[in-house]
Amino acid sequence: MQIALLGLAGAGKTTVFNAVADTPVAVVPGALQTETHVQVVKVRDPRMERLREMFDPKKFTLAGLEIHDPPGVPPGDEAGDREKRTRLLGALREADGYVLVLRGFATDAYAYDRALPDPRADLDRLMVELHMSDLAVAQARAEKLRDNVKKRAKSAEQDERELVVLEKLLPPLEEGRGAHEIALTPDEEKRMRGFQFFTRKPFVLLVNGPGGVPEGLGRGLPVPFHERLALDATLDAELRAMAPEDRPAFMAEFGIEEPAADKVVHAIYRAVGLRSFFTVGEDEVRAWTIRAGDDAVTAAGKIHTDLAKGFVRAEVCHYEELTAAGGMKETKAKGLLRLEPKDYVVKDGDIVHIRSTV
Repeated sequence: MQIALLGLAGAGKTTVFNAVADTPVAVVPGALQTETHVQVVKVRDPRMERLREMFDPKKFTLAGLEIHDPPGVPPGDEAGDREKRTRLLGALREADGYVLVLRGFATDAYAYDRALPDPRADLDRLMVELHMSDLAVAQARAEKLRDNVKKRAKSAEQDERELVVLEKLLPPLEEGRGAHEIALTPDEEKRMRGFQFFTRKPFVLLVNGPGGVPEGLGRGLPVPFHERLALDATLDAELRAMAPEDRPAFMAEFGIEEPAADKVVHAIYRAVGLRSFFTVGEDEVRAWTIRAGDDAVTAAGKIHTDLAKGFVRAEVCHYEELTAAGGMKETKAKGLLRLEPKDYVVKDGDIVHIRSTV
């Protein structure tokens, strides 16, 4: 699962990245970022700790989110800035979700257009870029499809079907709204998947600074913000770099109730609609990430593609049932272990074992 941090240059994205990442990257004061930082962030889950106590496995593997921290979006109107924005946004379309970082702090480390932070103005600027990027992609593709249909190209039949769906999404984009406003059937969604529209993706809004999230920020915009949060990334990055035994006192002193690593990851999980299921045993206790609504075959494929190909049944119980019973043997004895078919929707906290012919 790939999540990208988005923000204007100087918004403190890399400081946010360091507050979440296990291994921080260097931040040079006053220097603009030129490369993309990538790290898989572990998803801490108290249920996993309980499962480790129960099974004492040889291997213990938490779920992970792949976090990308690309260079900031250039705010200028010069041709060079516009070209950089186009390349940057094009490279980020493949992400499954985004954390949009807004500057909520004042510093003299960068030559900002405005000395004082203005999250609303920065958000408006970013919304224009994301919306116009989607609109340009949709209009260019629609024009090509119309031309193919008119010329009766070999692909005309498929192109016409794609065009019908695309023309459903064009009106809200042309009116300054988001493509997420239009409900699509599963088949229509599949046809649009290749476009990777920003305005159909889940977003977390993050104000980076000592204050909170301004009232109403992020509402009524082309991008659907599923979560809004604020954190002082500088403090959280210091916390992340500390020895574990020193963290509680630091958190108490500065009133940090939840580390950024957990706060941001949990917000991403809720925004993207992610769920965790577990595989357990003496060899390994492991957490796996799926989307809400994913079935047992999809879950099997997360473990290994062969398990999905040869899927027979899923043996399932829930974490709460397992821990209440006291172990797998006791869960089976109480008849709480169920056999589920391929279309069973896996729930958050399910313990799953796949029966497969492969």
